Amino acid sequence: MLVAVVTSLLSPPPQPLISTLKLRPITKIAARSQDFATTRKNTFRISNQHRFSVSNLHSDMATPSSVGSPAKWAQKTVTIPAQKRGCHLITSMIVKEIGNEMSGFKCGLAHFFSKKNPFCEFSLSLTINENYDSDIRYDTETFYNRIVPEGASAPWMHTLEGPDDMPAHIKSSMFGCTLTIPVTNGKLNMGTWQGIWLCEHRDSATPRRIVVTINGI
Repeated sequence: MLVAVVTSLLSPPPQPLISTLKLRPITKIAARSQDFATTRKNTFRISNQHRFSVSNLHSDMATPSSVGSPAKWAQKTVTIPAQKRGCHLITSMIVKEIGNEMSGFKCGLAHFFSKKNPFCEFSLSLTINENYDSDIRYDTETFYNRIVPEGASAPWMHTLEGPDDMPAHIKSSMFGCTLTIPVTNGKLNMGTWQGIWLCEHRDSATPRRIVVTINGI
């Protein structure tokens, strides 16, 4: 008991908790705050520079003068001559027919709708695909014919207009009859190897009508 009392008397008094904290000088805290503000300002400046540099990479963007211009519309029906059964590249035919209308648009959309002829079943489709290798169009027609059976063994009930009629309806719905393509500075804004296909699904085709509607500024 006596030893414990003596030991406690000889031990140094405990240090206050606050003295164990290493306080940083106010000047250093202020300096770090200023460094943070400078870094944030520089980061914001770099971010803006990067944003504008990315925009400048797009050389096909509509000119700033077109911003705020009133929207306008143009519409024209293009007739495509009768094509044999299969997939056909018609980009040049379309551009030739609507070039004048597109030239007045800096930025917009061109909508293409295949309109049913009065004396022909609605049995074609429109799509965007490869515009260089014609083998792709041949292979696409082969794909169509393999997955949609035709002839006496086919399970279709609608056969009054020929064995190729019902398969043509199904094929038309697979790709669809409409397209929408951007218009930039008076031209269709498609990729280098992209083209507009007309897929004819009947054996005895007739001329096809495509309604083109352009909207933009």
